[in-house]
Amino acid sequence: MSFLIPAAFGLAALAGPLIVLYMLRSRRPRVEVASTLLWEKAEVPVSSAVPWQRLRWTPLLLLQLAVLAAFVLTLARPFYRERTLLGPHTVFVVDTSGSMAMADRIGTARERALALTNDLSEANQVSVVEASPHPRVLVAFARDPELVQQAIGSLDAGGGRADLSTAIQLARGLATPDRPTNVLIFSDGGDAPLPEEPVAGAEMVRFDDFGPNLAISAWSLEPSTAGTTRAFLNVSNFGAEDRSVQAEVSVNGLAAGLLDLSVPALGSARLTTPVDAGPGQVVSVRLANHQDALALDDEASLIVGAGPEKLVAVTGEGSPFLEALVDAVPGFTTEGEGAGDVAVVDGGPLPEIDRPTWLIAPQSVPEGVTVSELAGNLAVTYQRPGEPILDSVDLSTMVVGEAQVVQAPRWLPLVRSGDIPLILLGEVNGHRVVYFTFDLTRSNLPVQVGFPILGIRLLEWLGGSATGSVSTDQAGTSIPIAAPAGTTAQVTLPDGSTRELTEGAVEFTDTAQPGVYRVDYLGPNDQVVPGTTAIRTFVADESAGGSRQIATSGQATEAEEASTRLREWAPWVIAAVLALMAIEWWVGHQRPFLRRATA
Repeated sequence: MSFLIPAAFGLAALAGPLIVLYMLRSRRPRVEVASTLLWEKAEVPVSSAVPWQRLRWTPLLLLQLAVLAAFVLTLARPFYRERTLLGPHTVFVVDTSGSMAMADRIGTARERALALTNDLSEANQVSVVEASPHPRVLVAFARDPELVQQAIGSLDAGGGRADLSTAIQLARGLATPDRPTNVLIFSDGGDAPLPEEPVAGAEMVRFDDFGPNLAISAWSLEPSTAGTTRAFLNVSNFGAEDRSVQAEVSVNGLAAGLLDLSVPALGSARLTTPVDAGPGQVVSVRLANHQDALALDDEASLIVGAGPEKLVAVTGEGSPFLEALVDAVPGFTTEGEGAGDVAVVDGGPLPEIDRPTWLIAPQSVPEGVTVSELAGNLAVTYQRPGEPILDSVDLSTMVVGEAQVVQAPRWLPLVRSGDIPLILLGEVNGHRVVYFTFDLTRSNLPVQVGFPILGIRLLEWLGGSATGSVSTDQAGTSIPIAAPAGTTAQVTLPDGSTRELTEGAVEFTDTAQPGVYRVDYLGPNDQVVPGTTAIRTFVADESAGGSRQIATSGQATEAEEASTRLREWAPWVIAAVLALMAIEWWVGHQRPFLRRATA
């Protein structure tokens, strides 16, 4: 035990006067006499008291000395050093991946983080970073416990995979030269090592609670010409016991069937069933009448496609590359009559956009896009990271001979050369549009290895808009936003709540919760223009709930205050003082309660 004010022990000298007072008490000898009548007329009082007496250790004296000692101890402020996870500046990195929903790991992490906020002071600041598919800083350099607690309380597990590496980089970016910064990672560790392990200047608080879990590991729909849809369901069991479960199928929220499955331990069960659902309808499946440790993977939804094939109408100059590409994509064809489900405009004048359209260097541009000049000899310098359309597509060696220099603030650029967009995604008149600012024949894109993959994904993205859906992606994948001029985007989340985006927003990133997201565009006079519908699915790998220890290399600083804090004994000492004072009063008043009970 150490003391903050050891000089207060000098007050212990007050014990001397207290003892002297006890020794100065008058003490008269007890003498038995025959009568006191002889003393009644005595004019001068005679005292037989002895001014000094030998010190006697009575319970009352001992109690008063104990009270004095406790009082002096309180003023000396005794303390002890306690290990703490808070330093001068601590950044909480909280994992909100799907596996953190296993056995309420995220709830335990919140409780642990909230408990640490009680140590916040001028000497201990806290920042909070959410490690989601799109990491973000929730609060920075906070000393107010209420502010930090509000940020921590808003955290919840989603259905995606956390980008812990980027979240840690954000945490390090909050470091300041005026005080040491350490990173505290609240996580189950994920299923793969981080690129920077061991993580320097960090410490991990691991959460590995586990429980039995059934999960929908696969859910797919295949439309047929008979007007029905064939659904394929796969349910996995991550527990050590065989389980039986019912799966409820619904179409646009209405019950459409009940399926019984028996799932072996550490295995899976699958079945195929017809569903009475047509193009554009949302078909959902939910595991019912069971309880397990992870509920987020118990439900899945999809939108029925428009049919086995979509007609692609190519207008303009055209090229053998485009025709060969369309014919190679399953579900798309250039053979047929009619306007087509998807339009490809290869140069020439801009037609009316009345369906999903692929524009390739048109002579005129859609509303909201302006062309200022032409630029030549452009190399690709930017591919949008995390974009599913560009997954496994490497365009780093692509060169464009000539491209339009466009300004399109409401469009989402996928590929750029410096500040010049080359490939953009947008929406015109409620229809999804891909815009190439260059002619394919004026580039080496058609001979790139990634061109067929890129073309297939672009056509699938365009074809999905015919049924009002965006290609189904993992939870956490952004939803492109292309609001028509004069409108703002509003997103309806899976839980039914709505989120209105700021004007000019080009994507919606808060898609961690699995389910159906609907985008509408709000115009003047309460006009609502229906937009796209996106499906976000639970990441199947997160259902296993794996846990591992992230390798770290300790605190960011060796300063003692970064790893310990002072805890005073004052509350306990004050409680002891009050208890001793109560006992002293009780003894000094001749134990009144006992006398009353005896009477």
